[in-house]
Amino acid sequence: MGEKTTGRRNMRSQTIDAIKGAAILLVMAGHVLVWNHMEDGYVYDVIKVIQMPLFIMVSGYLCGLGRRVESLTDYGKILAKRALAYLTPFFFWIVLLHPRAPFSSVVETLFDLDNGLWFLMTLFLLTVMVYTAQLAQSAVRKRTNDRAGKAAFWIVYLGLAAFVVLETLLGWEFLSPGLTRLYLPFYLTGYLAGEYREWLRKIPAFLEKLLCAAALLGLIGMAVLFDLQDVSTLFLLGRQLAASFLGCLGVSLLVKFCRDGRVKRGLAFLGGYTLEIYVLHFHFATILNPGKTYELYTWEGFGFAVASFFVMSLITAVIIIVTKKFWLLDFLLYGKFRKRRAEKASGKDPEQ
Repeated sequence: MGEKTTGRRNMRSQTIDAIKGAAILLVMAGHVLVWNHMEDGYVYDVIKVIQMPLFIMVSGYLCGLGRRVESLTDYGKILAKRALAYLTPFFFWIVLLHPRAPFSSVVETLFDLDNGLWFLMTLFLLTVMVYTAQLAQSAVRKRTNDRAGKAAFWIVYLGLAAFVVLETLLGWEFLSPGLTRLYLPFYLTGYLAGEYREWLRKIPAFLEKLLCAAALLGLIGMAVLFDLQDVSTLFLLGRQLAASFLGCLGVSLLVKFCRDGRVKRGLAFLGGYTLEIYVLHFHFATILNPGKTYELYTWEGFGFAVASFFVMSLITAVIIIVTKKFWLLDFLLYGKFRKRRAEKASGKDPEQ
């Protein structure tokens, strides 16, 4: 994605990768702040409500763009690929970080995904929900018509969503259903945006620019007026979700309107390595901290945060470069396959 492209499909892919690149930069900045106990009620709040919802939304969008499940064979093949890509690094990193008690650590993490790379398991569960609903849609459509198939999709999908909600209400902890429930609206929104992308393209550019400005200003206003990390009530959770949607919309449109140049190509390049960066960077977020507490809104604190971000990024980049040279490490650490990388290099979207 480093070279300038001209085709509509490639340009769209560059924008998607650039959005992912912007999201991973937010994640990295957020981890520098939170791991060094520098989180505040403004900058960190904005980062927090955007970073992971934006990743989930982009993943849903790619799923909406991808090919549909048409048979049980398709269903098994697609989920097998997703399981290898998402769950291999999820489980491998648990074992790698807890070599003395790998089994108990895996069990513990499965009942509290926050102890591991929760993003990968949650994303896999959200993907399973959509493909299961697609399988039902295909089965009903083949026997009746498109309208009945669409109804079957929503019946199955909403049924699975209701089950996730029920799990949280009953206090079940296996696979942390609260995380699936929290990010389900973002994945679904992205999925629908991908499925109805042709309709979205009809929205005038000036209206999208107005939406971008309104969304970003709305998010900033909410961050100034409210504590967006307080989700102690259903109303406050809804307020945080609204802020997240504003942030995701604003950042996505801002990147879309970003001129095709070095900045956008740089973001797109980072977007091609989001998983690699995600699983590595936070291990080095405190490498420069001697145990001192810094205030973000001071020259010393700001300088420390910038220096920490730079050193963390440098170490992460070096490790990625080295480990990507070995196919087994590439697979175990990041769930990447050589075939997928070859498809991406040739311009074929592996998500399709």
